[in-house]
Amino acid sequence: MDTQTLVSRQNSGWFTGLKVWLCVMDWKATSVRLSAGVAAFVLPFLLYASTLAPTIYNLDSAELTTAVASNGIIRATGYPLYLVLGKVWSWLPVGDVGYRMNLFSAFCGALTILLADCILRRLPVSGWARLGALGLLATAPFFWALSLIAEVYTLHTALMAGVILALLYWAERPSAFRLALPILLMALSMGNHAATVLLIPGCLWYVLVSHPRQLARPKVWVAAVTAVLLGASVFLVLPLRYGAQPAFNYAGMFDAAGVFHPVNLQTWSGFWWLISGQSFAGQMFGYTGTAVWSEVQAYLGQLWVAFLVVGIGPGLLGLVVLWRRNWRLSGMLTLMFLANAIFYINYRVVDKTTMFLPTYVVWAIWLGVGYEVMLREIGDWRLEIKAIAKRQSPISILRIAIMGSVLLALLLNWGRVDRSDDWSTRVQSEKILGLVKPNALIFGWWETVPAIQYLQLVEGQRTDVTTVNRFLISGADMNELILTELGQRPIYINNPSVELLEHVTVRPVGPLYLLEPRLPPEKTERR
Repeated sequence: MDTQTLVSRQNSGWFTGLKVWLCVMDWKATSVRLSAGVAAFVLPFLLYASTLAPTIYNLDSAELTTAVASNGIIRATGYPLYLVLGKVWSWLPVGDVGYRMNLFSAFCGALTILLADCILRRLPVSGWARLGALGLLATAPFFWALSLIAEVYTLHTALMAGVILALLYWAERPSAFRLALPILLMALSMGNHAATVLLIPGCLWYVLVSHPRQLARPKVWVAAVTAVLLGASVFLVLPLRYGAQPAFNYAGMFDAAGVFHPVNLQTWSGFWWLISGQSFAGQMFGYTGTAVWSEVQAYLGQLWVAFLVVGIGPGLLGLVVLWRRNWRLSGMLTLMFLANAIFYINYRVVDKTTMFLPTYVVWAIWLGVGYEVMLREIGDWRLEIKAIAKRQSPISILRIAIMGSVLLALLLNWGRVDRSDDWSTRVQSEKILGLVKPNALIFGWWETVPAIQYLQLVEGQRTDVTTVNRFLISGADMNELILTELGQRPIYINNPSVELLEHVTVRPVGPLYLLEPRLPPEKTERR
């Protein structure tokens, strides 16, 4: 064998070994990334599942669950995507329907964390920084709490994170198909929550400043229009359900005779009235003057608590650094943050504290970037100072602090949000149905009526009882209906008005009051 052949074989063997080694290392790296990705979903999901409400919860949660289970219609803005996905999810053979829909929120909450993890990986942000930022997001009181009950908000944040990730994917190698994906997700998200419109300015900014020439291509517009139409098709669920005349319908009003008049969702005016949320128009930008500043302070306090104070400084650092490194992405995130914060700060409703979750997602991204900067700076500084190499390094201390803050948030907030033993809504509803007389008429607000209707329509309990949500009837019509029916059937109410008390007497029956005709003074004296 000549020397050239021997050398050739040796080089070939070395090259083959190198390729094998690279493949093994690539497989190991892929395995590590896959394991970290799985953990980003599994850990929060297990956390939420262990603290999940075990059955139907009250307020909006009961309305959503009942509508999903009974193929009903929800009040504005209709939430058709939630109705469709929730219906499919409700077929899971675990627990009652209330528990299944709570579990759906847990799934979407964990999915949000996973997608946010993917966003941070692309920036890129290392494991410790992602752990600290997403750990605080996952354990933030309102984010955690809304992952435990049937609600639309964690699905909203999951779709939002999906849109951001899809836009980053498009920006790397723009094409008509890649741009169609975030547009499709946006259109679908509109079918879950109308607040998706607050994401549009940020998305437009990112597209226009990243690859504006793409918008000159006809293929891009065809793909975009197709994506919008495909995503918006989910709204067809609403007129279809209206045509079926469901027993559960919160899009309409009762009159003084107790007749329900549904909004005709098969007409454009009725359909638009529902999906545009016109019934809540009066609450939008409902603050003026010093009241606005008070709401701003309340929100800043909420953000302060959500990220356990320690996440505020690094989050601001990440905001500044990201503007310097990637002003296109930072502009999109800033517009998303400001649009949601400004709108909900000025939204005059009692439960708006649950509606700021999109700002939490953006802040967690900034926080991850801030943590990464801190870890890198300390790491570079440590390399320059060899004398401390054998001692406890500052970077290790920072990692301990990052992990410690997540564990502290977990311990502090567990007791605040844990719903694993909360059967109160079912207990109260079953108690009411057990106490009321046959053929009773019940008037109540969100904390009573939707859950009772769940027991009636989904589980078949006490179908002889008629329930009316006071949100769906004016005060004057309710009083007139009560006075008409008084003496004809048992009537119960959660909180009688002053006007009503002039004509009736009340007797407590569980959490409600039984209304009885007020007798004339002479008959009262005889008694």
